[in-house]
Amino acid sequence: MISFNRFFIAAIGSLLLYILSVVILGRRKQTRTIDQQKIPLSELAGIWAESKRTGQIHIKDIAPLWRKSTITEEERSAYLFKYSRTHQWFQKNISDQPWFNQAEAHTEICYQLLRMLEEEDPCPSVVNPSNDVEASWNTNTYNMLGKTSLLDHSLHVAEQTVALLIDIKAHHVIPDAMVAALGHDIGKLPTNRTHLYSLGEHPLAAGRVLAEIKLFGEISRKEEISKAIKHHHMRPEGLIGKTLKKADQKARQQELEEAVNLQKQGGEPGEVPAHKSGFLPAPENSLARQADIDIYGGDEKSRSKNNNSSRAINQINISSWFESKAFLDELKPYINRLEGRRFMAFSMPGGHVYFQPKVIEKVTRKLAEKAGAMDIATMADKDKSMQNVLFSVVEQFRSGNDMIARDLINDQYFGGYFTIKMQSGKTMKGYFTPFKAEAFGSIAELENNKKGILKNFVSVDVYQS
Repeated sequence: MISFNRFFIAAIGSLLLYILSVVILGRRKQTRTIDQQKIPLSELAGIWAESKRTGQIHIKDIAPLWRKSTITEEERSAYLFKYSRTHQWFQKNISDQPWFNQAEAHTEICYQLLRMLEEEDPCPSVVNPSNDVEASWNTNTYNMLGKTSLLDHSLHVAEQTVALLIDIKAHHVIPDAMVAALGHDIGKLPTNRTHLYSLGEHPLAAGRVLAEIKLFGEISRKEEISKAIKHHHMRPEGLIGKTLKKADQKARQQELEEAVNLQKQGGEPGEVPAHKSGFLPAPENSLARQADIDIYGGDEKSRSKNNNSSRAINQINISSWFESKAFLDELKPYINRLEGRRFMAFSMPGGHVYFQPKVIEKVTRKLAEKAGAMDIATMADKDKSMQNVLFSVVEQFRSGNDMIARDLINDQYFGGYFTIKMQSGKTMKGYFTPFKAEAFGSIAELENNKKGILKNFVSVDVYQS
């Protein structure tokens, strides 16, 4: 009887222990579950819905939460550079920027790419194996752009990339795009000139170098970055790819303009660099014109037709989104506005305001998007159809509102080349659309807003070739 009681008591005790352990484990599991579910999906959906109404929260602001790229202390370099200018650039464009706060792996990859570029500097930024895209460039283009080192060109492309993404408020893409920008031409370095390079495939060679960086294989957008680099001289897809190609072209144009300006002026101290003045190289400079063709593609015949010659251009119906007063209101803030020494539009006492076509295009896209005309708002950069749109806009101001200086440009075009004479006697040339100043109010008020280089403009004349 005693044995049975002991057995019964032991059984009851075991059962109680089992029940107690189940309860404890259940509570621990519940605690862990509660800790993990910081924000339920329903609440997150509510945040996104609210953002559409208030504009205070955007998916790009929380995207880094699931794309965070952390590294261990062992994987982090000391960030020591060969050149002080590279160190300063790294600090300004990467270390001190908030979009790299959650992108430690990207920061490390960028550092490694910069060190590769530094170690083999000076290395020219152009290559010439027989099958490479740059092999088709004119000899003068090759020589002019060869004056820029690969390190400097990579920094230029990175700067243009960041500027383009900031302009469209795509800050969350910058870490990935920066890797693409700094690595897009890394295959040109002498130590990376392998079999792929000899075949004229410097983008493929660059992809191989990136693939050998251990951290690169761990970031979420590595495939998109690789494709962007591979296709940056072709027809890229996706935001990173399209941004990289455009940034590369803009950087090359900047480098070209600097080379042309130094060639033309002999590198005289105190000259205004062409890319900072807002002007393209002088149209009479055949070398610069050919280099522009090499950078953006096309041929001499087609490019010349896109200037003031017998090109075919058609007026289209823009009535669904165009309204002259709204357009003028958007154009006015650009007049006599300086960003450093760059400008997009300027007035002259004679009663005219000269706009770069790029300003008209920017306003066109903005107003078209606002009106829902997305076929125009999202038109690809360099799409030739945009010429028809710009012509149609200018024609509305020319024929319908009499706001274009018709004595300065041919009625068949939306702009023309002009020569600007400076107080120093030097001249600069650019392509502009001339408006009558009265469309923007008082010419005296516009002139009073001039500052810097704009105050040195003496006269503007139609360019005579």
